[in-house]
Amino acid sequence: MKKLLLLFLLIFTAAYHTVLSQEKGQITGRIIDKSNQQTLSDVTISLIKDKNIITGSQSDINGFFRISDVNVGEYSVRFSLIGYESLLIDNIIVNSGAPADTQAELKILSTEEIQVTEERFVTPSDVSNSFKSLQYEEIRRNPGGFEDIGRVVQTLPGVSFVNDGRNDLIVRGGSPSENLFLVDNIVVPNINHFGSQGATGGPVSIINLDFIRDVDFLTGGFSAKYGDKLSSVLNIRLREGNRNKFLTDINLSATGFGAVLEGPLGSRKKGSWLFSARRSYLDFIFNAAGFGFVPAYSSAQLKVVYDLSRKNTLTVNAIGNKDYVNFNNDTEENKQDNQTILDNDQWGYVNSYELKSLLNSKSFALFSIGRTYNNFDYTGKDSSYSEIFRNRSKEGEISLKAEYYLNPVPASQLQLGGGWRFVNFRNEIKQGQDTSYFTDPQNGERYVLPAFEFNNENNTGKAFLYSQVTQTLFKKLKLNLGLRYDYFGYINKKNYVSPRASLLISVTQKFNLSFAYGTFYQSPSYIWLVVNDENRNLKEIKAEHFVAGMEYLLSDDMRMTFEAYYKNYSDYPVSTLRSYLILANNGGNFEQNDQFGLEPLVSAGTGFSRGIEFFFQKVLTKNFYGTANFSLFEAKYKALDGIERKSDFDNRFLISVVGGYRFADTWEVSSKFRFTGGRPYTPINPDNGTKSVSQYNTERLPDYSRIDFRIDKRWNFKSWTLVTYIDVQNILNKKNITNYKWNKFTRKIETNESIGLLPSIGINAMF
Repeated sequence: MKKLLLLFLLIFTAAYHTVLSQEKGQITGRIIDKSNQQTLSDVTISLIKDKNIITGSQSDINGFFRISDVNVGEYSVRFSLIGYESLLIDNIIVNSGAPADTQAELKILSTEEIQVTEERFVTPSDVSNSFKSLQYEEIRRNPGGFEDIGRVVQTLPGVSFVNDGRNDLIVRGGSPSENLFLVDNIVVPNINHFGSQGATGGPVSIINLDFIRDVDFLTGGFSAKYGDKLSSVLNIRLREGNRNKFLTDINLSATGFGAVLEGPLGSRKKGSWLFSARRSYLDFIFNAAGFGFVPAYSSAQLKVVYDLSRKNTLTVNAIGNKDYVNFNNDTEENKQDNQTILDNDQWGYVNSYELKSLLNSKSFALFSIGRTYNNFDYTGKDSSYSEIFRNRSKEGEISLKAEYYLNPVPASQLQLGGGWRFVNFRNEIKQGQDTSYFTDPQNGERYVLPAFEFNNENNTGKAFLYSQVTQTLFKKLKLNLGLRYDYFGYINKKNYVSPRASLLISVTQKFNLSFAYGTFYQSPSYIWLVVNDENRNLKEIKAEHFVAGMEYLLSDDMRMTFEAYYKNYSDYPVSTLRSYLILANNGGNFEQNDQFGLEPLVSAGTGFSRGIEFFFQKVLTKNFYGTANFSLFEAKYKALDGIERKSDFDNRFLISVVGGYRFADTWEVSSKFRFTGGRPYTPINPDNGTKSVSQYNTERLPDYSRIDFRIDKRWNFKSWTLVTYIDVQNILNKKNITNYKWNKFTRKIETNESIGLLPSIGINAMF
């Protein structure tokens, strides 16, 4: 590996002297009115570098613009039009190989609107607090991020994680199952390869980074348009393909290799298409290294956009994945290790069609139909290769949704929406009788999970309605009021109503205060409902959010925020067989057969999470950029026995610092530091491997720390661009302890550690 890094550095140095430094590129894009989605002409576009205007352009009658003959490098772009708030977009990278394409949405300016002098820190109209936004380039260059949106979001305030091998989002002390994913306005149950059934995490995202335009992340008090999840919303907006010419991007990253193709569809910029295919190469590496556990995965993604008319646009999205595991049982050690791992094969897809219809100068509507499908195949075997656990589950949904957006005056907005989901889940599950390592403190005996086997199919439906009103008053106040109704036909208590409210107070042009309250409901995971008819008595899980915050703009490119929150949980599913178990603690790791919730459950669990968060951001305007955040929190739950215990995900504190320096336009170095408190765990009896429930989560793992380092270099040739990087994860080779486990073969307690120093390279050829 050292030779590989040395060779890569030599290539960097040699090529630096051979590439022309003044190659040219161009910026293209389209500008629309945020309130009614109509295209905007005569918008002034200013290209800014180091806070100086370099050149500019204007949008045409269809909202398109182009700035040609631009020196390669990184820029900011300002969009200005009389009667609209100016918008400033950073991190626009101009290459020689492909145009830098961007889309801007301008907001109408009104004398009743809150006046904010800064243009770059913009939030959606229905958001008052607990909001962060990420652009493509911020995700791509994040050190140690694997170009994976989940791993990058883990560095934001209030977000913790389980271990370095996964990208679960544990938001403000909540469960990994409490996160809502939207991809181009379509709900996707899990955006990850080897996704945890009933939860939302996995080891790596199936969403190709080269498709992402930007990402909004909400962590509390979000509006009524978002439902069926308790802790966060990750709203991913995908870019369009190029409407002018055919482009290709061939890439090799830390997790796989693939290609992205795109080009125009129809004449006169009527539409575009964007396609990618990727495959991991981890199986080659794992096999070569002699690992017993060998995962492999592949994915494909497609987006098509076509303007049916000036007022109607059709968008088609498709995402597919196939994941499988092979076991090398060639040594006795591998055989023993593989017995603790479920064979996990999965495949699935997402397909959606959305029609955007521009109704008039004040309103537009969205109509969509989508299909999601996931096929899970888990198998567990004993030392004689006899099957002791089987879970073959198929979960499919067909969704219909309609939304209406009205801006009667610039200071007011109304959102209405509703939808229906046709749900089908089929489950073939077999479990042999299993003796848990947890012991009952009353009698000292181990808990026994009974054997069962069933095969069934269920059809049901989900529905929702929401209304959301946003009103700005006296140039100082922005009030959001929302109401949501949710229906789930499979459980006995089917109907739920959720009020939401938030308030933003603009104290000065640079300082604001915010407050939010909301009731949120989440339906039980399908896998929790099927094992026992009594589980249909489960209610939707309830969480109440209380959030207060402040934001201060230090300068035109720096800001800081502070927030305090409290989340109150009730009606969480808990086990009646294991009185200590609440399912809020499940879903944050690769599944074992006792972690699917396959037992009698009741909605008797309660809990809370409370904390404070500080966030600082410096945008790249000259050479430096960076973020820093500190979170302090506490999360506790009560299961059926009524004893309050620490959550499995109660880290206590989270610290994350990310920063970078850009020099010579095409060179960049960056680093990331993370320091978190150790997660709670239950100590193991060294004599027999048992765990006493009386000691549940009374100990803590050692604190976690890691430093990642990255070097990026762009090579701009006359008609193509080569983007390269070296990413060194855990540069100090810190072996963080992820958990302790009992080895039944050696009868000893073993320590699981994260991977130490891990260098990787990335290569993108764009032409």
